[in-house]
Amino acid sequence: MLKKLLRVCVWFQMTIVVLLVNLTYLHTNQNPILAATPTVSQTTYALSSSPDTGKILGAMVEGGDARALLLTAFIKKYQPNSPFLSYTNELVDAADAYQLDFRLIPAIAMCESNLGVRIPSHDSYNAWGIAVYTGKQSGKMFNDWPHAIDWVAKFIREKFYNRGITDLSEIGAIWAPPSVTTNDSWSKCVSQFMLLIR
Repeated sequence: MLKKLLRVCVWFQMTIVVLLVNLTYLHTNQNPILAATPTVSQTTYALSSSPDTGKILGAMVEGGDARALLLTAFIKKYQPNSPFLSYTNELVDAADAYQLDFRLIPAIAMCESNLGVRIPSHDSYNAWGIAVYTGKQSGKMFNDWPHAIDWVAKFIREKFYNRGITDLSEIGAIWAPPSVTTNDSWSKCVSQFMLLIR
């Protein structure tokens, strides 16, 4: 029994010694396969090539912004005929430019016009019901969808956020006053669609 116990103790000690020798060898000899350290930047990860073979030891992976993809998936699922399907990058860019949640502008458009599918005039590009109260059936007219998206983002920033009005219920009371009497239906609609964009 004592012999077996002695063998186990020696085996453990030898294992530790062999492991330390191997680690030291690998560290000092800079094995090109193990020494290929990833080059890291803010959004890019890459592995270097082996100097002996010139073969690539890894792949390049670029980090990206998935928000436009999330919008695309949402539009395809809930309103595939929407003109916004071609403008998801513009929606994200406008939200970033005016420091808004990227889901807000499409969510409002979904509540107001089924994401641009049901607008009063096809050439108005007004999917948000902007200035429909003026008596003109189309409300405010825009040149095209990118112009409309940028204008609406700037409008939300200046009319609401810059004045400290960021709560959807408060925005809804100004944007769609009748919705207040229907249990904040506008803000609940916008909030629901914002939750679905994920």
